[in-house]
Amino acid sequence: MDKYFEINTDGALPPVEATSIFQSRGNAALSFIQNCENELSIAVISYNRIEKTKVCIDNLIQNTDIPYDLILIDSGSQPEVMEYYKSVAHPNKTIIRITKNINANFSFLVAMQNLKSKYCAIVSNDVVVPKNAIKNLLTCIKSADNIGWVSPVSSNISNLQQVNLSFNSPEEMNQAAEAFNISDPLKWEERLSLMPAIFFYKKECIDIVGGFDYGFFHDFADDDMARRLNRAGYKTILCKDTWVHHNHIYSSTPEDVLKQRNSIEQGRKNFLEKYYGLDAWDDVRNYEIGLTSLLENPHKNDWIPNILGVDTRCGTPILDVRNQLRKYGITKTTSHAFTTKADYFFDLQTVCSHVNCDRIDYLYDYYDQESFDFIILGEPINTYDNPKLLINRLYGLLKPSGTLLLKLRNTFSQNNLLYSLGSFKEATFDESCSCIPLESLYNHLIKLGATIKPIMLLQEPATLEIISILDEMNKSPAITFDQEAILPRLITKDFLLCIEKKI
Repeated sequence: MDKYFEINTDGALPPVEATSIFQSRGNAALSFIQNCENELSIAVISYNRIEKTKVCIDNLIQNTDIPYDLILIDSGSQPEVMEYYKSVAHPNKTIIRITKNINANFSFLVAMQNLKSKYCAIVSNDVVVPKNAIKNLLTCIKSADNIGWVSPVSSNISNLQQVNLSFNSPEEMNQAAEAFNISDPLKWEERLSLMPAIFFYKKECIDIVGGFDYGFFHDFADDDMARRLNRAGYKTILCKDTWVHHNHIYSSTPEDVLKQRNSIEQGRKNFLEKYYGLDAWDDVRNYEIGLTSLLENPHKNDWIPNILGVDTRCGTPILDVRNQLRKYGITKTTSHAFTTKADYFFDLQTVCSHVNCDRIDYLYDYYDQESFDFIILGEPINTYDNPKLLINRLYGLLKPSGTLLLKLRNTFSQNNLLYSLGSFKEATFDESCSCIPLESLYNHLIKLGATIKPIMLLQEPATLEIISILDEMNKSPAITFDQEAILPRLITKDFLLCIEKKI
């Protein structure tokens, strides 16, 4: 028998093409959306945990005072969840029951298929949504046509998104969150990777890039989504003016820890396979928060600084510079990238307006002298063949009073000492670098006329082996040294330098 469907578009207007692809997409999305009462839809996904489900939904409804469609999805729970769903009072409520829990991604797929508004949010039942959280996220995503996904900071989360508020009761939590959740565009950080404490997105983005990849069973599905959104031209924003409570305690049993480790390893492999060797952590989440925290407030108004990132992989360190400047009220910048590896060229174009790829020896050929207000070098300076020449060239590209951010890999670290004593794993080619003492680099920069701000140490925990060796050396009457002075040097992985060019 033939099947007949009719889609009534009598009341719809055809989309209007605009001069921007983002505006054209938005116009088309408004034209294609049918039968949506509100511009925002929120889906809550639950799998058992009835008490957490009640806390989640009760707080969402009580603390969200803007209109929205509510979709309650039961992912194969015990009957009590459905009974509770039926009792929830909301003017625009839809209940969807999945008879058997297959996995988390299937629940997200069902949510995405049924969220029809221009703006959509997916909330898991272990997330507590305080006052102004949804409103703040909506304010951010509506602020620009090319913002595709926004997420809040949260308790119990990774990816440098965790913020811990102090509270001892649900009432105290809501009070602390209300004081925190004050909308502030200067606290919106562009990221290349987000963890979805709340997955808050524009529907048109998912229509364009697709839903979650079935190949990611749990871990790294969000990293993959961010890559696809960024490559489609959309920005992914961490809203540091918005906090939610991830009401989740991670299991520490050996079995669960092993299961989680295996899930992470497999998800990372899946990402590498999909993106032809691109690593979700080393290449995308290569944050330089410590390095960029050395930047001070320039106290300049109506200033559009020129930024250059050299070998910053996919570009996160460049965003770290921009996000730090944004805290000081500098919201407009011009960003350039130079990379020695073509693998990063595409992703750098999602971050910068100008990208060049060549050997490091030809860096000087692409830019005029004294061109940049800020330069950040993504790899340690002593991993290059001619670090002295590279420093001179980077310094020459700085404008007067410009700032150069770079790292020096510590070759006098505990790992190298242990290796030289035959007690550590063999060094790899990726870890090899020139032996440049910090003092030598410092003196060279002084000769160039630079001002060097207090140096930050990026350190690792001391190993039991190095502590034992130092204790034994300290017992020897033939050896005298200051253990309190030498240990910080040994456990330092990188020295972080903020260098200013004198006027």
